[in-house]
Amino acid sequence: MKKAYIFIGICIFLVVFISSVLTVFDYGITWDEPIYISYILHQVDWLNSPHPFSESTIKDIWRFEPHPPLVKYVMSSGLLLLHKYVGILYSCRIPMCLLFALLILSVYFFSLRYYDIHTAIFSSLSLFLMPRVFAHGHFAAYDIPIALVWFVVCWAFIKGTSSPKWSIFVGLISGLALLTKESSVFLIIPLLLWGQIYRRKSYARNTLFIFLLSPIVLIALWPGLWYAPFSNLIKFYLYHVKHNSVNVFYLGKIYGAQIAPWHYPLILLATTAPPATLLLSIYGIQIYIKKHFKDKIFGMAVINVLFLLILMSLPIAQKYDGIRLFMPVFPFLAVLAGIGFFELRKRISTYAKFSTNYLYILLLPALITLVRIHPYQTSYYNMFIGGIRGAHKLGMETTYWGDCITKETLGFVNDTTPKNGRVIFYPIGSFVPGFYKETGLLRKDIKIAGIGDEDFDYLILLSRQGMFNDKVWKIYKHAQPVYEVSYQGVPIVKIYKKSDICDIMSNMELRAKY
Repeated sequence: MKKAYIFIGICIFLVVFISSVLTVFDYGITWDEPIYISYILHQVDWLNSPHPFSESTIKDIWRFEPHPPLVKYVMSSGLLLLHKYVGILYSCRIPMCLLFALLILSVYFFSLRYYDIHTAIFSSLSLFLMPRVFAHGHFAAYDIPIALVWFVVCWAFIKGTSSPKWSIFVGLISGLALLTKESSVFLIIPLLLWGQIYRRKSYARNTLFIFLLSPIVLIALWPGLWYAPFSNLIKFYLYHVKHNSVNVFYLGKIYGAQIAPWHYPLILLATTAPPATLLLSIYGIQIYIKKHFKDKIFGMAVINVLFLLILMSLPIAQKYDGIRLFMPVFPFLAVLAGIGFFELRKRISTYAKFSTNYLYILLLPALITLVRIHPYQTSYYNMFIGGIRGAHKLGMETTYWGDCITKETLGFVNDTTPKNGRVIFYPIGSFVPGFYKETGLLRKDIKIAGIGDEDFDYLILLSRQGMFNDKVWKIYKHAQPVYEVSYQGVPIVKIYKKSDICDIMSNMELRAKY
C-alpha cells in the first residue's frame, strides 16, 4: 500500500473527527442520552466501591440494563478524561465522534484494499456526507458503534477465510459486537450466507472461532453476567423481544401498538440517503448482476444491505426513529456507491477527453445540504421525496429524537420564561428536561410541566408527529408560535405562549358549537 494512500486516509480521519468534535455542541440532548449517561455513572461508582468484584456489589451496581456495556465503557473513558473541560454530556459524546471517524476510516481502507484509491475516497466521503448518519456520529448512543463493529466483523470474516489469525480475530471482535448492541446477535446470518455462497470450503474455521470465542468475550467483559450468566442473558434478550412499542408518523398515519408497515425501512433508506450515493449504489449493483454475482466483496455489501432491510421489514420488528435502528446498512451502502463510482469512472475514461476526477463533483450536493441543514440533519429528506417539504406533505415524521432543541432554542426559553415559570417540552424523553438543568442549558428555577397541565407559560413543541394527540395537532396546525425553527418552510420546533394556545382552542370550540 502506497504511503500517499495511507496519508490520505489519515487526512480523511482527521477531517471527520475534528469536524465532528467542533460541531458536537450544536445538537440538543437526545431522548436516550441521559439514560445511558446515568448507567455510566453507575460504572464509575462500581470502580470506586470497596469490593467491586463481590457478588453483592455486582448485583447492586450491574442491575438489569437494556443494552450491553461496551459503548458505555467508551463513553465513560471520555467522561473521566474530559468532563472537567466540556461537561458530562459532551465528554461522553466526543468518544462517539472518534468511533464515527474510525467507521469512515474503516470504509476507506476496506474499499482501498479491494478496489482503488478513488473508490476508497468516494465511499468514505459519501458515508461522511450522509446528513442523518453525520448527525448520529455526534450522539452518545449505540447506533454508530454497532455500525462500526458490524462492518469490521464482516471485513475480518472475509480475511479469516484465508488466514487462521484473522479467524481468531473475527471470533474476538464478534464478542465485542455482542457487547455493543443486542441486534448484533443477528450478524452471524449474513456471515454464514456469504460464506456458503463465496467461500464454502474455507469459512467453517471463522464460524468455529465465533461460536467459541465470542461468548467468552461477552461474559468476561460484562460484569452483569459474571453471576448466573445464562439466566441473565435470557432475561436480557426476552426484554428486547417484548420491547414496548414506540409511536411513529409514517405516510400520514400514526403507528404504535400497530407496527409500521414492512416497507418503512425501504422508504426511509430511499428518501434519506443523498441521491448520488443512492443512484451510484444501484448502478454498482447493476454491474454486479451483469458479472453474475462473482465479486465476493460486492457480495458481502449486498448481502448485508438486503439482510438488514429484510430483518427490519419483518412484522415483529419495531420501526421508528428514522434510520437509527438499521444504521449498519449505511457503511455497506457507501461501499456500493464507491464501487458504482469506480465502474462509472472506468466506463467514462474509455472515451472521455477530460479527467474523470471531475466526477467527485457528485459529492458536492450532499456537502452543500449537510452545511445548510446543520444542525437539523436528522430532519433531512432527499429530492426523491421532494426534500423536507415533500416529506411533510406526504406525512413523514419531521423530527424524532430531541436533538432539534438546541442551545439557541433553550436560550430563548431562558430569556423569556418568568422566574419560577413553568414550561412544557413535548414530545420528549422524560429524563431530558432534568438533564437540561444539570448541564446548565436550562435555568434551574424553571419548572417542568406535563402536556396535560393547565398551569404553564410556554409549550415547546417538537415536530415528532407520531406522538401528537388531537389537541396537539390542533395547536400545531392553527396556533401562532412566538418562536419557530424551520427548514425550507417546514417547522421543526415551535414555541407557544399559553395565552395563544388558550385563544386558539377557545375559538375552535366556539366554531364547533355554532
